[in-house]
Amino acid sequence: MPTQGREVTVPVEPQRIVYVGSDPGDLLAIGVKPAGASLSVIGTQVDYGDLLEGIADVGYPANLEKITALDPDLILYNDWDDQGVAPLAKIAATVAIGQNGGFDRMREIADVLGKKEAADAYIASYDDKVKQVKDRLSEEGKQGQTATVLLLMGKTMYVMGHQGLSVTLYDALGYVPPEKVKAMIGKDERFAEISAEVLPDYIGDQLYLLQDGEAETKKQAEELLAGSLWKTLPAVRNGQVHTLDSRWNFDDPVTRTRLLDEL
Repeated sequence: MPTQGREVTVPVEPQRIVYVGSDPGDLLAIGVKPAGASLSVIGTQVDYGDLLEGIADVGYPANLEKITALDPDLILYNDWDDQGVAPLAKIAATVAIGQNGGFDRMREIADVLGKKEAADAYIASYDDKVKQVKDRLSEEGKQGQTATVLLLMGKTMYVMGHQGLSVTLYDALGYVPPEKVKAMIGKDERFAEISAEVLPDYIGDQLYLLQDGEAETKKQAEELLAGSLWKTLPAVRNGQVHTLDSRWNFDDPVTRTRLLDEL
């Protein structure tokens, strides 16, 4: 198959797959457990840690020696750095997966592995669950409202574009990005660092506040929530702030499905 201008011969029913990237949930959703994956960064951050047992960590950036030791027959590469493909291709057949949102990535991987039916079945089940959640939102009068996702990490605050939790809000549940966020998405900005002073320009009717458990993050959250500007935001005044762990800020199929239950 052609990938990044290269012709790659994909083995039939590969048995030892290595996944380099931040979304191994794409594979797990279609019933494929890789021999190795980039878990050093995301292994403790995702919600589906229970599904990662038995998968060897190949590191991020990927450690070529660790990958070679796994003797893979196929490597799936999903990363921003195109330069990472060439050294991997010397180890085993390497397919570069496009940087697409959740289910597009999963479908692409399913096509490579001959798992189209598994992907279709997963998405059909997901769509059924989405309908149940949207019915609840409709009952609560939230359909069509604007929504914003803020991510706190240490001393830094980010507003999310079309990535992570916002993919579920905008694509599945029908929330609308505020104009400033819509402009980010139009420019393919997946996130942007912002200061508290410009919050009113970005915050919609619903506000989803994501944070990790680090002490520095907690301190920043306390200062933010105690500030006078925070209390003027309509979403805050109307009691429409939803605080979630940052593990929900992924858009792979497994996280998206579990997120519906959480929401």
